[in-house]
Amino acid sequence: MTISYSGNFFRLLLRWKGSIWRSVWRELFFFLFLFYAIRFTAPHFFDWADPDETKGYRKIFKVMCNEFHEYTKMIPLTFLLGFYVSNVVSRWWRQFECLKWPEDFLSILCLLLPSKESRPARHQIARYLNLTSALAWRDVSTKIRLRFPCLRNIIDAGLLTEKEYEKLQDINEPSPGIRWLTPLHWVQQLIDAEIAAGRGSVNYVSVAMNELKAFRISFRRLYCHDWVCVPLVYTQVAALATYSYFFFCLFGRQDLNHDDFYSLDSFFPLFTVVQFLFFVGWFKVGQDLMRPFGLDDDDFELSYILDRNIVTSFTIVDSLQDDDPPKFEEDVFWKHHSEQQQMHQNMFLPKVPSSLKWGRIDLSRNAHKHPPKLHTYLEMKNQDPEEYKNRKNNKFIAW
Repeated sequence: MTISYSGNFFRLLLRWKGSIWRSVWRELFFFLFLFYAIRFTAPHFFDWADPDETKGYRKIFKVMCNEFHEYTKMIPLTFLLGFYVSNVVSRWWRQFECLKWPEDFLSILCLLLPSKESRPARHQIARYLNLTSALAWRDVSTKIRLRFPCLRNIIDAGLLTEKEYEKLQDINEPSPGIRWLTPLHWVQQLIDAEIAAGRGSVNYVSVAMNELKAFRISFRRLYCHDWVCVPLVYTQVAALATYSYFFFCLFGRQDLNHDDFYSLDSFFPLFTVVQFLFFVGWFKVGQDLMRPFGLDDDDFELSYILDRNIVTSFTIVDSLQDDDPPKFEEDVFWKHHSEQQQMHQNMFLPKVPSSLKWGRIDLSRNAHKHPPKLHTYLEMKNQDPEEYKNRKNNKFIAW
């Protein structure tokens, strides 16, 4: 899961896990090694190869460094990386939205099969939903694959039985790739059997099937994201633009004015390092978010999500459904409305202004100091001027 962070500016900069420092330190070390290798070896090489400066090697080197510095201005690195990373981040968030939660379908299922006689079917359906998640996610996530290397591990986790395992194996041999869909088909058959036995409400069948359809579509979209990656040429263009830019910086950012001892670049290329952190870190963001189901710091924690869904599913279909709701108790709002009704019915009681504001008891004076306002109005033209006498009535709210 993405790294959670909070704190002030300096505390954020000192974080290591999921930070820019952890992402680019190897490339930055290699860049600085080559940069200082060129800086320290070039003068000694020219003194050895051309001590009298008759061949002009030193002058050629300075011209080459100036040309490389001009080349860095010709690479539209900001545009290429911005367009690349924005597409990768939007794709990364769409993949997270493909992680469908089972409680929506299970809440409808409790209305569809509310009786205690249907509890085994509800429990079995909840297990099948999580079994589908385990089967589908282990195909796209490295963490789930390490957790369940084979189907036998899913049996050990309690999501699959031996008979169901044999059925899945028999189905997978003639039709590979259909295994994760099989538990959802079993869910449909269980619901149909409960309805036929008279233990279900027909009114919620269509709603439940729509929720089951949305649950199935989420896995199909997840497979599509895993099958169809960002085009390779797109990533190659971003990588070539980034690393070629800093290859030219190896020569173009060399300090050629050796007599200027007050120049900061004569000791350390500060601004070049800052650019390296920005651009290479930006490119690393695109690379890390392209595959959000791996083992990186910012990858989705599907193992935790699966455990959370299992606990939530069985709590809904077993504990919550079998537990009766609390009995009615008079709360603050109920008592408030009762008092207001008594005052309206009895003419002799003094009128007290209501303390109920915006659907709640206003316990804080600062709560509604700045209430929201509607600012979008459109003119109502060609209307009867007698009906709309002032400017406020001559407008309507455009939602």
